[in-house]
Amino acid sequence: MIKNKSTLWLAALITAWSVDFLFWGKSMGVSFAVLMGISISAVLIVAYKENTPPAKKSLLLPALVLIFASLSVIRQEPFTRALNYLMSVYLLGAFLYTFRGGRWLEYNLSDWVIGVLKLILNTIILSIQFVFPEKDTQEEGNVTESESKENEDAQRLSFWRKAAPYLRGLLLAIPVLAILTSLLASADPIFADWVKELLRFISWEYFFRTLFILILMLPVAGAYLHALTKSQDEKLIGLDKPWPPRFLGFIEAVIVLGSVNLLFFSFVTIQFQYFFGGTSNISLQGMTYSEYARRGFGELLAVAFFTLLLFIALSAVTKRENKGQRRTFSALTVALTLFIGVILLSSLYRLGLYEDAYGFTRLRTYSHICIIWIGILFLSILVLELMGKWRSFTLAALLAVMGFILSMSVINVDGTITRQNLARAFKGEGLDTYYLQSLSNDAIPDLITLGDDAQLSSSDRAKIGGILACRAALLDAPRQWQSFHWSTYQARELLRDHHSLWDEHPTYKDEYDNWHVIIEGESRYCSQYAWD
Repeated sequence: MIKNKSTLWLAALITAWSVDFLFWGKSMGVSFAVLMGISISAVLIVAYKENTPPAKKSLLLPALVLIFASLSVIRQEPFTRALNYLMSVYLLGAFLYTFRGGRWLEYNLSDWVIGVLKLILNTIILSIQFVFPEKDTQEEGNVTESESKENEDAQRLSFWRKAAPYLRGLLLAIPVLAILTSLLASADPIFADWVKELLRFISWEYFFRTLFILILMLPVAGAYLHALTKSQDEKLIGLDKPWPPRFLGFIEAVIVLGSVNLLFFSFVTIQFQYFFGGTSNISLQGMTYSEYARRGFGELLAVAFFTLLLFIALSAVTKRENKGQRRTFSALTVALTLFIGVILLSSLYRLGLYEDAYGFTRLRTYSHICIIWIGILFLSILVLELMGKWRSFTLAALLAVMGFILSMSVINVDGTITRQNLARAFKGEGLDTYYLQSLSNDAIPDLITLGDDAQLSSSDRAKIGGILACRAALLDAPRQWQSFHWSTYQARELLRDHHSLWDEHPTYKDEYDNWHVIIEGESRYCSQYAWD
């Protein structure tokens, strides 16, 4: 396997212990980014000791992991934060899987699916083989007797070779002893009392935490082993010949694409009267803004997504045996892309009507960003189709997903919602302060900046002051450094600097330890949030 087994075990132990140290009994904060940094550093140090450097292209992945992990410390809006977590873990897995091969930029969807399965399987198998190694055999026939003797002497002197049997024995004995002790204690009350007295001196929390670290250390070591020993064996699917094989005839594909284009042409023709006629055409049909938007937005987004999948599938399986067929297929896909562009604009237009009527929410903001990136992905895949770069479809989709997540982080979803809804309130529209109260700390800077504007009614200003008072009370509790989050820190500092906006609204705890605030003589519950 590898020469420096003790280094690998130490790296796996430090990583597993870091999980316990960073997350046990603590809310998520900078701890996730720290863990990603430790994991990357650990595998790179072991690789350096083994003299097995990563492929140059693979070194781009740790940088991406740290970018998304860092964004999870900046943005606290739940969906944005979850996407940053997922993308960081996904890219870390890609780094371990392609550590020595570095061909992840060439992967298609099948390569990614098989890669995930291989990484999981090898993580399990290699960790077991590492704990229960086979007897050393002379694998290479050209090894000299002196070299063999030196290797054997080094292995005999190795701490791992001496300690491993004891560690394995302890790991196997612990669950056996736990089961038998429980049964014997049930059978004999005197023995049970003796066991209780003995256990009074044992901290069960630390026992289980230690057991958790030892168990977690095994798959971590397996994942690192895969990166060091298996990640260079990259046989890409469909590189020599297309996969899946192109089985669909050209005429059949043209009929499908032509039919879809005709359908979209009919729909787009009708849509243009709404783009240029505006609200008068909607009212002539007897629909309000909200009814018009509600009836079409979700369906149009589903149409765009389904058409994207259809586009990719037909491009992958359609036979195009001559230049004329390739040009015809490309012309139909260009027309399809143009129609989808209009449909996406129509979807955005309907969403805008819905937001004008009811204001901004998280789901509507997600949808705004998603529509833009679906359009970008459509254009990218169209360009790749025209260039004949079909293998790059998956890379384009991955980059679009990464762009979507980055956009969510840069835009600041909860801050955008706050600004847009307050802008509506400045124009005399209603303001849902209960919804504003449910937003994360990302919204606090905008609430402080805009919440005391004279254009707002005195009642809305008082309610926003109550929201700030609630948040100040909830953020007053001390936190460990592992739970540090930039959004929380920024909110706490701004609330302290602008206490005049909220200090006239007293807060108190009820008998269930829940916070309440007094707003204009009435008590209002301070919600506890999933982001905290």
